[in-house]
This record gives sequence, structure tokens and C-alpha cells, in this order.
Amino acid sequence: MSATSGLAELRALGLPIVRTRDAAVRLGMTDSAASHLLRRLSDAGLIRPIRRGLWAIDMHADPMQLASFVTAPYPSYVSLWSALHAHGMLSQIPRATYVVSLGRPGSVETPLGTLVIHRIAPEVFGGYEARRDGVLLASPSKAVFDLAYLSATYGPRFRRLPELDLRRGYQPKVARVWAAKIPSGRIRAITLERLNTYEAEANQPAG
Repeated sequence: MSATSGLAELRALGLPIVRTRDAAVRLGMTDSAASHLLRRLSDAGLIRPIRRGLWAIDMHADPMQLASFVTAPYPSYVSLWSALHAHGMLSQIPRATYVVSLGRPGSVETPLGTLVIHRIAPEVFGGYEARRDGVLLASPSKAVFDLAYLSATYGPRFRRLPELDLRRGYQPKVARVWAAKIPSGRIRAITLERLNTYEAEANQPAG
């Protein structure tokens, strides 16, 4: 198969990111043959290698679309500052894409950008919706809750929210429903205290 026809077939999938195995199925090739074709396309500057076995068919793919791939086989969704910015609640553009997952925490460098992964307990995993582009994005209330929850375990970096506008979709009751799911009484208390702080600071007059 020529590189041109292979690229057309991959684009027909309508996916910005593909795995080598998915490309092999689409192209009717072995994984090895598909990998060779993908490398040829990458060398020609037509696609971008992300990491071993993962390729960006869309050269301008949103880094948020990488989240489910880099945390696989563990589920994840985009939250924290990235979700707040996506919802128009935070004017400052995050320097990385922030993800919460049931898997291992860490930082992943890719050609599309850096993904910072934080682990949360299964009891409070959820509260996201799938966008049309496939990104699993935390709701405004869940993104704020996730910050408050992680402040109980990660500390100072989550204690202040710069230029946060809680009027854009945040619902205090929803955040507290999630807080009630936290098994640890200590972590639940810290989370609720942090939610109160966030809300008080957001309600303070500017200047």
C-alpha cells in the first residue's frame, strides 16, 4: 500500500490519534507492516509520532485528546486547571494538560504538549462528559471538587485558584455530593474546608 492511500484510509477513521494496532486493522496489515507505513508517513512530515505505538493523524490535535491513550489501560478524564480553562472559568492558560486517573500519577512529555496525571480514589472518579472530539472533560463543579480533593493529599499547589470565575457553571451542592463520597473523614473534612475557601475567595470583590 502506498503512503498516500494509507494516509487517506487513516484519515477516513475520523480520529486525530491512532494506535499502531488500530491502523493495522484499518489497513488490513500486520502490526509490523502498519508500523513501517506509519514511520514513513512520519518521516514525510504527514503525521506525528507521540510515543511508542501512538500517532497523531491530525498534526494539530488537542493535547487533551491524548489523555485516555497515555493513561491506558486505566481510565482518565481531563480536569483541574485544564477543565476550568476549557469551561471559561480560568483566564490563565495552563502550561500543561491536567488529567485525573485511576492509574499511576506522573508527567508525560509528548510532541503535542505535557500531560500531568494525578490519581484519585475510585469513589470520587467521575463527573465528566464526552465532548464531540472525544475528550472526556470534567464538569465545572467536578473540576473544582477535584482540586479541593487533591489539596488534601498533594498540598499547597491546589490551595489557591488564580482568577477563578465560579459563576460559569459551578454548583456548590454538586461539589458537596462528591465530597460525601470520600471514605476518609480527614480527607473529606479538608476537601470541604478547601471548597469553602475557594468559594469565599471567588466571591471577594476585585481590587
